[in-house]
Amino acid sequence: MATRIDMPQLGLTMETGTVLRWLKSEGETVEKGQPVVLIQTDKVEYEVESPAAGTLLRAVAPAGAEMPVGRLMGILGQPGEDVSALLGEPSRAQGTEPRAQGTGQSAPSAEHRAPSAESEAPSAERRAPSAGRREWRVESREAGRAQGTEHKAEGTEAKAGFPPEAGGQEPITPAPERAPGRIKISPVAKKLAQEHGIDIASLPGTGPEGRIVREDVEREMALKRQAPSAKRQAPSAEVPETIPLSGIRKVIFDRMAQSWREVVRVTMFVEADVSEMVRLRRANAGEWERRFGLKPSYSDLIHMAVARALREEPRINCRLEGQAIRVRKEVNLAFAVDLGEGLVAVVIRDADRKSLGELARAARDLAERARAGRLAPADMADGTFTVTNLGGYGIEGFTPIVNSPQAGILGVGKIQEKPVVIGGGIHVRSMATLSLVFDHRLIDGAPAAKFLAKVKESLERPTWAG
Repeated sequence: MATRIDMPQLGLTMETGTVLRWLKSEGETVEKGQPVVLIQTDKVEYEVESPAAGTLLRAVAPAGAEMPVGRLMGILGQPGEDVSALLGEPSRAQGTEPRAQGTGQSAPSAEHRAPSAESEAPSAERRAPSAGRREWRVESREAGRAQGTEHKAEGTEAKAGFPPEAGGQEPITPAPERAPGRIKISPVAKKLAQEHGIDIASLPGTGPEGRIVREDVEREMALKRQAPSAKRQAPSAEVPETIPLSGIRKVIFDRMAQSWREVVRVTMFVEADVSEMVRLRRANAGEWERRFGLKPSYSDLIHMAVARALREEPRINCRLEGQAIRVRKEVNLAFAVDLGEGLVAVVIRDADRKSLGELARAARDLAERARAGRLAPADMADGTFTVTNLGGYGIEGFTPIVNSPQAGILGVGKIQEKPVVIGGGIHVRSMATLSLVFDHRLIDGAPAAKFLAKVKESLERPTWAG
């Protein structure tokens, strides 16, 4: 019996997805759970796994087609099986016919838009080297620094993937011509090219509409290893004059505007004396690295203090759900990761139950997978409170926007030495500004103040960090 391959829903807010390329050709056998088609949502690229074993009979949706959740993309079955009923079946999701991106025209009808093995669907020779590897890819551009919102791993570098074997590669089908003066390239590929000194202007793009994807850069890296004496070109420093409101930028545009319109914002500021936290980290860095396999950052310590405060002041750990305020028992702490092109808020689940080492490893894993493009929608879902840290950029204090439907967000400024009056004398202390922004519809001022005071106390007396 034939099986549908439909556009999946990878998050509560996902309405449409785009088919980037088929990873299997028509007529090719597919195992259950094997990646069969690569799609793109607003924030991630995802390899859709086959729902059953069989043969890919029809790749109904062409590369570049944007379609609603639930729309038929392809059909699995047995060779020779009649699939006309599925091809003529009305869509299970509301919406228009798939549209090829950038063309402004509707995609062909079902009986005409199914590509042949030689045309639309990539053959085994044309598939990129990593096509068989299941992974999530967040399209990013460039990582930031250590203490800021990106929560960079100390002493480690996030890997975007592994290059293919240098030898025995099949020739790649030439990419479509690009518009003069503009190079289409995914942010992941651009970041990788910049890191390895690859001149993107010389790369053929094998993605939709000639876009350069990560596999194209990895292939060039393999060729560079074969000819190490070849001179590498410096990455282009050109900045585009316009930034299209699409993908992650469009999501940020819409959600920030919605939060600004709907949330009744109140901000509270407090300065925390984090001198003891700074001293503990310096004194215990070596021991922590031996015990945990990594050295927790200041962001990790701040996350732990916030998670403990949320457990002790659970009224802040709430969300707006319909016409009700739901106070959550579990503390799912979200923190912002800078991808260059925008921010994503990744979630550490049950953060209040984790030790410092466990929390640091979880945060490091999420941040590295975000930059490498391997996040799952679940990694960004169901957060109950958010922390965003701009200290690494030298920002002393700021008022972040609430990540609705959460009720609050904590902004963290830079740690800096300041003269402080203590007991009538002037002392130099390490200070940091904390800004709590909360939705006054959901949280009253008194519990918000108690929570912020609890975070301050936890940072100033970090007995839990020993």
